[in-house]
Amino acid sequence: MRKRLIELIQKPLWQTVLLSLICCSAEPLLSGAEIQDKPFRLTIEADSKDPRLCRVVVQAKSAKLWEALKGASDEQFQRVLSLKLQQTEQSLPAILGRYQVKKDRLEFKPAFPLVRDTGYRAVFDPRSLGLSADIKATSLDATYSIPLPDTKPPRVLAIYPSGRKLPANHLKFYIQFSEPMQQGDIFRYFSLFNKTQNRLVPRPFRHTELWSPDGKQLTLWFHPGRQKVGVNLNVELGAILNRGDEYELQISQKWAGLSGLALGVPFKKEFSAIAMDERQPEIEKWILSTPQAGTRKPLICQLGAPLDYALLHSQLTVQTEAGEKLSGKIRLNQHESIWRFIPDEAWQPGRYRLVVGTVLEDLAGNSIARPFAIDLTKEKTSSSAKGVFVSREFLISK
Repeated sequence: MRKRLIELIQKPLWQTVLLSLICCSAEPLLSGAEIQDKPFRLTIEADSKDPRLCRVVVQAKSAKLWEALKGASDEQFQRVLSLKLQQTEQSLPAILGRYQVKKDRLEFKPAFPLVRDTGYRAVFDPRSLGLSADIKATSLDATYSIPLPDTKPPRVLAIYPSGRKLPANHLKFYIQFSEPMQQGDIFRYFSLFNKTQNRLVPRPFRHTELWSPDGKQLTLWFHPGRQKVGVNLNVELGAILNRGDEYELQISQKWAGLSGLALGVPFKKEFSAIAMDERQPEIEKWILSTPQAGTRKPLICQLGAPLDYALLHSQLTVQTEAGEKLSGKIRLNQHESIWRFIPDEAWQPGRYRLVVGTVLEDLAGNSIARPFAIDLTKEKTSSSAKGVFVSREFLISK
């Protein structure tokens, strides 16, 4: 029977059939007469579109059997029904989620999607219900495991900055993946290796996970406290990067995507550290190359140095003289030192503005508004940016 059901994996409805019959049953399928003889039945029901989403269901022969759970707390519910990782080495806490009593059934829905290739065990213990002696109810358990999909493993698609020369006070990387990655405790998969000194750099990362909404882009920070001269961590542990040294940012092949498949091969970004950058971006020095009216050729802006990849997509816009924002696509070249804007519609003759948010930063965290490292012992200097935005005007001729 099990062999026949496993063969159903190859069929179009394999998710619904397999997960409903094999993974979701606490016991063999029962006939109508057998169901009537049992006061409870435990199953795990998987979502037909996404088997990572499921609910644990206990069905009762009579709705009156749930009266003891009316107004129960989550702790009380958990004593009756729990879902845990299927591990025997240590006692793990139950998975958090939401409980509901619906007529003749008790439901538990995990708060987060489950992880592929990981075993789970649901346990129903009716002893807390205070059942009468004539109702013979024993504890039930069910196991659940989401099989790995027949797909390719995740890949690192890109990492920014894309250049191989970074300032010694460099702050962050943007890492893009082919699929959403598993989150939580990710920093065990990262390391920074100093090739010049042939050793790992101790404690280089800020342990804060910053993900894009789709889970495919991670912002990985070097610890700012190590990159600011004179700050405690910088004094105690030293700077993360030393000018002139060669480095490898390493990502372990063991890190898995939400599919459950691991990267399979390690990823490395090699770079060298150059002099620290303590200058703010200066929009007045950017070189604009303007297209002709009637074309969709790009507006090209030479930035003079590589700037922050993500902020170059969010902090620069093109507006008409009347303040109307133009829609279009942004392309970056020469290691994020050239910004190109391709409009969706042809340029019309007239005056335009390149509007730049003052939070735009370079690779060392110096923004248009202020430098990253401020010496509080010196007199404050006024920034060239007086507001939230600055702009450069340009003309599109006929």
